[in-house]
Amino acid sequence: MKDFSQKVLPIGLALSIFASACGTVNFSKNNYSVTPNPLELKGDSVIVTISGTIPEKSMKAKAIVGFQPYLKTAEGKEIPLKAIKLKGEKAEGSADFTINSKTGGSVTYTDKIAYTSDLKNVKLLPKFTFEDKVLPVPDSIMVLGTITTANLVQYNNETQISEDVYQQELNPKSVSIYFPMDVEKFNLNFKAGNNLSNKTQIAELKNLLKKDPNWIVKGISINAFASPDGELSRNNNLSSGRSASTFAYFRKELKKLGFSEVNDSNFSMGYMLAEDWKGFGEMLSASNLSDKDAMLQIINNEGISDEERESLLRRNHVDSWKYAADNILPKLRRSELLVIGGKPFKDDATLMNYYGKYAELSQMELYHLSRITTDLTKKEEVLNAYNTYFSSDWRGFNDLALLKYAQTKNVEAISNLEKAAAIAPNNGVVLVNLSALARMQGNLAKANEYLAIAESNGANTSLNKGLMDIKRGNYSSAVSNLTKSGKSPYNLALAQILNGDANGAKNTIDKVNPDDLTWKHYYVRAIAGARMNNQDVCTTNLAKAVQLSNEARNMAKEDLEFRNFFNNALFQAAIR
Repeated sequence: MKDFSQKVLPIGLALSIFASACGTVNFSKNNYSVTPNPLELKGDSVIVTISGTIPEKSMKAKAIVGFQPYLKTAEGKEIPLKAIKLKGEKAEGSADFTINSKTGGSVTYTDKIAYTSDLKNVKLLPKFTFEDKVLPVPDSIMVLGTITTANLVQYNNETQISEDVYQQELNPKSVSIYFPMDVEKFNLNFKAGNNLSNKTQIAELKNLLKKDPNWIVKGISINAFASPDGELSRNNNLSSGRSASTFAYFRKELKKLGFSEVNDSNFSMGYMLAEDWKGFGEMLSASNLSDKDAMLQIINNEGISDEERESLLRRNHVDSWKYAADNILPKLRRSELLVIGGKPFKDDATLMNYYGKYAELSQMELYHLSRITTDLTKKEEVLNAYNTYFSSDWRGFNDLALLKYAQTKNVEAISNLEKAAAIAPNNGVVLVNLSALARMQGNLAKANEYLAIAESNGANTSLNKGLMDIKRGNYSSAVSNLTKSGKSPYNLALAQILNGDANGAKNTIDKVNPDDLTWKHYYVRAIAGARMNNQDVCTTNLAKAVQLSNEARNMAKEDLEFRNFFNNALFQAAIR
């Protein structure tokens, strides 16, 4: 292995080149440097910057010299870079730089070239021309090789999936029940008008419960609505008493129906109280009262309290208030009796007995089955069934797209994602996944467009933006976005290295649970050690990476990140 230490080479090597252009002069003071050295992949390109100094009395006043460096691959392919011209101050014609023949000058050359894999093992060489003749330069390798650390970015976490909230589905069954004014005890025989009978309502609820023998009762809740003709504190006490009374009555009725779970300690009772001004306004609006519009203005006035509202109605609309007290308000003194429960809950083991019997599962159950299924063939089968039964839900098509994406079946992945997007065009998860597919296809502009829309719709795009930043060579932004995401310490450490913070990268990997470390984590930490010139961090982590993967050994042998350690005995031992 060669010594790849940083060097600044004397351009005085070119004495023979310029002899004809400049005369027999001493070029020993001429120097140049190449940045970076070695070359380095940044984004999708390699940028070459050459800075040169031409000392005094080194250039004839009428001389014109062409300079065009080129890259030579391991296979011998030559890739020309940008050509420039240098001339003395009295030379005719145009040139990129004019060098004073007496005082000399400086030259800064920059070019950018798209990266391809054959640039990894490449040589940067100069080419000089004078009077259309190429002038040979002996021993003229300016830079050897390209660092490609940016290509270590991992995209395995860039797609998103919807949240799987799997719990017992509660489907309350409810009816309204009624109470006389200021009475808290539930009376089965009470009637609120000719058509509102508690006995009829309770009978209806019992019939609803009898229809589903598999239904399990979890609790009872009373949503109480008081008429707006009493103080709120009094109504609150009244509502609490009505709830307790109704709970006690109906709990007995549930026992008679065979719901033994009412004896469970976690069988619940709850209640909610609201003065039903909205209901009062709706019934008043539908009435034939001549002053209803004026009364509605009072009811809808949000700048006054309920007590003030009631007082104004009583005082200013005496007859209409009396009519409402007899014909409208009793209908508002009601409670909604809810029996909370649902079908028996199927745990994961039970669900897995339903392969091929998908029609027997609810939407929540079938979707959860797709999530817990690890066999990819069965998973696809479940998702296809889900998309058949619940074709208006974007989640099934999104998940099937991710399955196809993992199988590198990109045409099918895109097709399913487009179906998901047609159902939910502004869904952040779908948009993030469309961005990931566009990125994979090399369409970074489209990927960024999808990410921007996803973010505007509330999606968390920090991880994806960070990965895109690495791809574009925006390493500072990558560190910021990946830190914010908190999801990919590996890629964060890589971005920190690329951004010049090797110590920060090491610290990031240090915080990862040792059980979660892969050979790639160790490899990146080894690179951090090399950039810190820390032999122990570099070689010990590289040895662990090699133990876990032979790929690490093969990579390290040619990785210029380790150029300063190529001849190190511990490095040699690590990759042996």
